[in-house]
Amino acid sequence: MAGPRFRQLAHTADVRLAVWGDDEDEIIANAVAGVMCVAMGRNSTAQPRDWAPVEPWRGDLSWRLVRAANEALFQLFTRRRRAVAFRSTTDAAQLGLTPLPRTAAPQVEIKAATFHDLHPRREAGRLSAVLTLDV
Repeated sequence: MAGPRFRQLAHTADVRLAVWGDDEDEIIANAVAGVMCVAMGRNSTAQPRDWAPVEPWRGDLSWRLVRAANEALFQLFTRRRRAVAFRSTTDAAQLGLTPLPRTAAPQVEIKAATFHDLHPRREAGRLSAVLTLDV
């Protein structure tokens, strides 16, 4: 992967992210990176210091995208840990986390990632989706 593949789309009320990847792990990792970039105002190149489970880990790709994004938001806003990586197996997933520096603060308060208009699809060999964030 060359780098996170996501971009913020224009929207009047919420934040919408177009995300894509070659497989499910990559699109979820890019969704998490996009959510963290929106919340913090910039990308991160930090390496994970520890790993936290994303539980429960079941359902289809839509469910997994929203679950991973919301767990990343929970870690950021309640534990002050930024999600900087993602990994999964068939029945489990984890977020790689790094603590926020004392002087760092989120720039945008995101309430949740939602299922609104979320329709992941495969086109031209890659997965894509538009993730709506409630701000």
